[in-house]
Amino acid sequence: MERPGEGGEMAALRAAKRALRGELRQRLRALGAAEKRRQSRLLSRKVICHPKYQESKRIAIFLSMPDEIQTEEIIKDIFKQGKECFIPRYKPHSNHMDMLKLSSPEDISSLTLTSWNILQPSDDDSAREEALAGEVLTATCGSCQWGQRAGGATETCAQRLSRGASTSLSHL
Repeated sequence: MERPGEGGEMAALRAAKRALRGELRQRLRALGAAEKRRQSRLLSRKVICHPKYQESKRIAIFLSMPDEIQTEEIIKDIFKQGKECFIPRYKPHSNHMDMLKLSSPEDISSLTLTSWNILQPSDDDSAREEALAGEVLTATCGSCQWGQRAGGATETCAQRLSRGASTSLSHL
């Protein structure tokens, strides 16, 4: 169903993005635990060795769920190298997402578990810095070679960050 003011091309694009996200989820679910661990290690090494990662002082990254590629090693390295780490906080029933600062790997244990089983800062946590200034490196799943996402809250947040007057957004 088309949204008001949305042409047939936009509706088709949204449907294609939804189908692509579904296919990516199916592929991830089909991987065995050992293969996910292997790919997580490979991905972590690639990210950590990437020149953009090495240059960046501020990194935005998701906290992985059990059925996803694991990001724990990258998060630990962010703090080991003295970089700033930003994680998502999703707003329920919307595509709004903020990237908020994580103070340490141990800070993860203080986060709230959402109804989607995602750890994130609570809605009333207003003390955390938001990643709206400076360069922010994002590592995402479902991105094309130009860093465009396959849709959803991450895409909306990336668009918001890239519109920030003093924000430079790099994709890995």
